[in-house]
Formats: sequence, C-alpha cells, structure tokens
Amino acid sequence: MKFKLFEKLFLLFFSMMLLLLSLVIVAVHFNFQKGLTAYLQKIELQKLEPFALELSEFYQVEQNWDKLRNEEAWSTWVANSSLAKNPNSSLPVQSPLPSDATWIDMRRISIIDENNETVIGITIPPNPFNFSTEYKLAISSKILQDDKIKTTTIGWLIVKPNPIITDLLLVNFMESQLQGYLWIMAFALLLSLFLAFLMARQILLPLQNITAGMRLLATGNFSIQIPISKKSHDELVILAKDFNILSRALAQSEQARQQWLADISHELRTPLAVLRGEIEALVDGIRPTTPERLQSLEHEVLSLTRLVDDLYQLSLSDLGALDYQFNPVELVNHFKILIVSFKHRFVSRQIKLQFETNTTNATVNGDAMRLVQLLSNLLENSYRYTNDNGICRITLLEKTDLIIIYVEDSAPSVAIEELPLLFERFHRVDKSRHRQTGGAGLGLAICHNIVKAHNGKIYATASELGGVRIVVELPK
Repeated sequence: MKFKLFEKLFLLFFSMMLLLLSLVIVAVHFNFQKGLTAYLQKIELQKLEPFALELSEFYQVEQNWDKLRNEEAWSTWVANSSLAKNPNSSLPVQSPLPSDATWIDMRRISIIDENNETVIGITIPPNPFNFSTEYKLAISSKILQDDKIKTTTIGWLIVKPNPIITDLLLVNFMESQLQGYLWIMAFALLLSLFLAFLMARQILLPLQNITAGMRLLATGNFSIQIPISKKSHDELVILAKDFNILSRALAQSEQARQQWLADISHELRTPLAVLRGEIEALVDGIRPTTPERLQSLEHEVLSLTRLVDDLYQLSLSDLGALDYQFNPVELVNHFKILIVSFKHRFVSRQIKLQFETNTTNATVNGDAMRLVQLLSNLLENSYRYTNDNGICRITLLEKTDLIIIYVEDSAPSVAIEELPLLFERFHRVDKSRHRQTGGAGLGLAICHNIVKAHNGKIYATASELGGVRIVVELPK
C-alpha cells in the first residue's frame, strides 16, 4: 500500500507521540510504584521498632541469643510479642507460626547476632552492612562500663523487601492511579492526533507551494514567487527564499537573452541594410560602379566582420571555451609594441598617445595573446570615443602584489551612473560619446571576461583628463 507524503508525515508524528506517551506513562507508573514501596517499607520498619526493643530486652535478660535459635522457642516467643495479632493468647502455639498469626510474614524476618551470624530466619550474607539501611534495624543493649552506661549493638533485625503490595486499600489506590494514567494517555493521544495533523500540514503546505512553483518554472513562467512567512525562519522558509532567488535569476537571464537577441539583430540589421541598399543601387544602375563605391561596400563588410568576430569571441568567453595558456608574461614590452602599432591611427586624428610606467619588468601569470587583446580593445575603445586633438594615456604601475593598468582619455566623459554599465554588452552612451567607426559595444564586455579569467578586476572611473579611466588590476 502506497502512502502519500502527508500520510507518511502524519503516521510518523503520531507514532512518535504514541511512543513518547507510552514511555512517559510507564516511567511515571514505575517511579510511583517504587516510591510507594519504599514508603511502605519505612512504615513497616517503624512498626517493627517495638519488636526490636523487645529483642533488646530479651538479650539483656538472657545475655545471648541461644533460646531463639530453636524454631519452637522462637515461635513461642514471637506469639507473645508485638508482632502477634493476638499476643498473650491461651491457644497452643504452632511451630512454625501460621501465616495469619502475625501482622507480617515471618519468612521475611531474620536476626543477626553481633558476630554477623544468623540467629533465626533466612540466611543473610556474612556482612549485614551490605544490606540496605532501608531494610534493617539495629538491636541495641545498654551496659555498664567504667561506671558509665553505654549503648552497644548486639544484633540486627533484617526485613526482606516485600516484592508485592498486599494491602487492599493500597492495591485499589494503585489501580485507580493506573486508570488515571490511561485516561490521561487517551486524552494525550487525541491531542497528539490533532497536533500531528497540524504539524504534517504545516510542513507539507510550503512543499506544495514549492512543487507548484517548480512546475510553473518548467513551463517558462519565471515570474512566480512563493509567499514567505515573516514569522518563520526554518529550513523550508530558506528553501522558499532560495526558490524565489532562482526564479528571479532565471527571469533576469531570460530577459538578458531576449535583450541579447534583440541587440544582435539590431547590430546586424544596420550594416546589412546599408550593404543591400548599396548593392541594389549598383545593380539597378542608379549609382555607377566606381572604386569609391566598392571601397564603401568593403568598409561595411569589414564592420560586419568585426561585429561577427566580437560576437564569436564574447560567446566563447561566456562559455569558458576561450583557450587560455597561462605562462609568465612580461607586460611592458608587449604594451610598447602594441602602442606603436596603434600610434599612426591616433596621430591621424591628432590624439596624443602616451605610455608611462614605474617599472621595466612587470610580470604576471597569464595568456600573452589575451592580455594583448585586452589592451588592444581598450585602446580601440578610447580611439573611437575620444574627440580629435585629445589625449589617451596608458599607465602601468607595479605594486606589492598587483599590476595596475590605467587607460584614460580626454573628453567626452560619461555620467557617473553610466560607468558601471560600460562593461555590459552593446552598451553605448551615444549621446555623449559618439560612435566614430561603427563599434557594437562588445569590446569592454570582452575585456571584462578576459580580466575575470586572470582573477583580476576591471572597472571605470572618471578621468582627470576629462574623459573615462579604465582600471585593470591583475595579480602578480
């Protein structure tokens, strides 16, 4: 037979409550019975104190226990003691005494002399002191020694524990107590049924909400959010919070994916539309086929090629598929060679290209080709978005455990709130930094992934030259 989760939880809670209640009832009843037995034993010992005094008087008269060692003499003496139900009776004394002749079962009575030897009754271990004090009474005698009366122990009255309670009133009292325990247990079981139902439902309800939410996530509904109780802080609440975080992350990922596709289609549409228009004009004879027209088409093809190459590089970087071969790389010489290759382009727009460093040997553990690509993208970004007659300055500083690279340029600048967004894909601040050569806004996103692969940091701040400063921190 298969049980649902609710039924399993309900049976589990109920079984635990039933077991706990049973153990409590058994423990309470056992403790009550043990305490009652000890109480009756103490009362019994108090009732035996007159008998112990009679034994003491017997010893003072006889000066020994010899007469009581005989079973018949012992029965005769007990029949006239405080143990007898009818002392001083004229009826003949039987030996041994019948069980109803005394108020206590004589088979439980023993007398031990001062040498720890049994006088009469059950055999006791050699050392009576091993017997619990709750089941023995000292038999004392007063003697004259050095003109002083001293009390000395001449024996022990041992009472064997009574394993069962025979008093009718006490038996009835114990039965009434047990019935009370059973009624309490029945009430507690009903209460446990109710509590087990509430607890199982309390645990199952958040799980049902999470299960329903997972089904909606599987269908593509990433807007689902599970309600969370502010009063509770258990593991199920934590699980629900994690589910909501996952849902928001999936929603953001889906939104980014849609935005990514929209941006790609937009960036591809522009050069393709220009190419199509130019080619149609040439085919229809609207424009003559001249070297200038073909050069314009080539320029658009090159722009489209750069965009596709950037998309390919960025997709590989996102997937972690870019090939990185880490080796010690000396940055100063690599940067100087790269700056020389860019210098003629900057000169064509009267932009000063400067390089400064505080070291001649800045070595990091990285991929030389990717690090050159990093600086190349930063220089390309600065070239595109710096006004003519401006400045672009590259600074390489060696710190204790870092190599810091600054790439900063002159106006135009970017609003402070826009700076963290520069490394997002297709992000351009066209209102202030006009695109000069058709860049798609992917260069800085690729730089971010390269720096991340080298366990470094990259961020943007305002430059004192009037433009933007890109800061790259690489571990040595």
